[in-house]
Amino acid sequence: MEFIRSSLLKDYTMAAETKKIDLPTNPLSHLIISFDGQNVTDEATLAEILADINKISVTHLGTSILSLESEDLAALDAYLYKGMPVLTQNIWSATDSRCLSLIVPFGRKIFDPAECFPATKKGELTLTLDTKLPAAAWNVAQINVEAVELIGATPANYLKSTMLSVAAPGATGENDIDLPIGNKIVAVLIRMTTFPATGHVYGVETAKILVDNKEHGYAIARAQCLTGDMIFRLQTLPRDIVAFGCVLPDNTVWLDYDPQGNGEFLLVTEGKSSVKIRLDMGVNEATVLGVIELVAV
Repeated sequence: MEFIRSSLLKDYTMAAETKKIDLPTNPLSHLIISFDGQNVTDEATLAEILADINKISVTHLGTSILSLESEDLAALDAYLYKGMPVLTQNIWSATDSRCLSLIVPFGRKIFDPAECFPATKKGELTLTLDTKLPAAAWNVAQINVEAVELIGATPANYLKSTMLSVAAPGATGENDIDLPIGNKIVAVLIRMTTFPATGHVYGVETAKILVDNKEHGYAIARAQCLTGDMIFRLQTLPRDIVAFGCVLPDNTVWLDYDPQGNGEFLLVTEGKSSVKIRLDMGVNEATVLGVIELVAV
């Protein structure tokens, strides 16, 4: 098997815009997107840098393959690769450089010819970067994008990662949200607005999955205990000292249906009438769900 790593965007000045890039036609393992800039006064934190990257999307003939806000892509990278995206130089000086790289995955593992995005025709597969103009925390930012192609790969599956923006339900208590039906679900990421620094109230107190109105896998999972699951995926603490910002966006947990990474426990939705996640809301607020699916080619 042969791979090609190539540059798609070089030292592009980051601005308030939506930038579209045609992706290569060979089967794709993953993309690497780097955002590098300079501190304005003191250290630009992970949260501050992510805030200037609105959304990252990949579409195939208009259909979403990946559509996530930067915070959710960072959490997905942590989930898949057992480590946070690399952010260089924990330094405090103004004008010193910081570089954040995010991985856009098309399979649960990189360089997997059995699980990657299949070959396409020119212009069919597009990356879209929706960004702000960095100014307050960091500036003079540039974007670089590279792709890893797997020559001759004939994948059986690829990864689809999309975002569901859930509006505030109008009250605390149970809130049912429909999940996609047809593909196998690898995981559901839950990003809350409220994640306690003091007290015990979480935006989402508990979560469960219902398939055809029956509990499936997650009969109930409390937010506090879901943070404990990070030890299986993320080889670090979910928080660091305040000066360094959060290591993982600290309002994100996930319901994992691939705990061993071998597909044994994937949530099968094909042929089902209803697949829902039931969130017991501790706060009447908006929530973001990242649904990670395995799509058969």
